[in-house]
Amino acid sequence: MIGIYDSGIGGLGIFNAIKQVLPYESILYYGDTAYFPFGSRQPNEVRRITLTSVKKLAEQCNIIVIACNTASVNDLDYYRENASVPIVGVVPVVKTAAALTKNGQIALLGTQVTTESAYTDKLIQEFAANKTVHKISCPGLASAVEYDTLTEAHLRGYLEPVQDADIVVLGCTHYTLIKGEIQRLVGPDVKVIDSNEAVARQTLRMLQQSGNMSSHAQPMYTFECSGDRAAFLEQIKRYAHL
Repeated sequence: MIGIYDSGIGGLGIFNAIKQVLPYESILYYGDTAYFPFGSRQPNEVRRITLTSVKKLAEQCNIIVIACNTASVNDLDYYRENASVPIVGVVPVVKTAAALTKNGQIALLGTQVTTESAYTDKLIQEFAANKTVHKISCPGLASAVEYDTLTEAHLRGYLEPVQDADIVVLGCTHYTLIKGEIQRLVGPDVKVIDSNEAVARQTLRMLQQSGNMSSHAQPMYTFECSGDRAAFLEQIKRYAHL
C-alpha cells in the first residue's frame, strides 16, 4: 500500500497522478488537518508533526509520499533517516522551470516556509543560477483552497507579482488543485507547472526497485484525517478522481 501524507487536501493532485500511473496499488491518504496550515509554522514544529504521522503510516504502508512542499523542503533527509520505509518527497520543479523558460524569468509560488527555506535556495542555485527566480510567498492561499473560500479577486492579488515571468512554478500542492484557474488568469503565454506527475513517476520507480508492486485488480482507496472528517471528505469528493 502507498501512503500519501499532506497537511490537508493539497496532496489530492498527487493522489490522482499516482492512481493513474499505478492503477493496481491501494492508497492510504492521510490529511493532517488538525495541524493545518503548515506554511506559517516553525520548521522544527513541521518536522515533528510530519515525522509523527509518517511513522504511523509506515505501520501500514510500504512506501510513503510526503505530498507537501512545506514538509518536504523542511528536511526530507530527516524523515528518511527516521522512517522504516522509503520516502518520496515533493519539491518545487525549479529544474524543469529553468529548462522551459524562454526569457529567464520564473515565478515560484509557495508558502512562507517553502519560499524562505534553504532547500529551495539550493534548488535555485543548482538548477537556475543563471535565471531570475521570483520567490512569491502566498500566505493564506492554501487555506483558501482547503476551506473553499477562494475568490477570483483574492487569487489575482497573489498572482500580481508574477509580472514578466513566462513560467509559474506551483510550489505548494494545494495550488495544484486550482491550476486551471491560475493558468486562466496568467494567460496563455505563461506556462504553469507542478510536481504531481514527476512524484508519481518517482513513486513508480521506487516501488519497482523495492519489488513491492501490487497486482490487485481492485485496489482500495482510504482517506483519513486528524481533524474535521466531514469537511475533509466533502473536499475529497470534489478533488479526488475516484
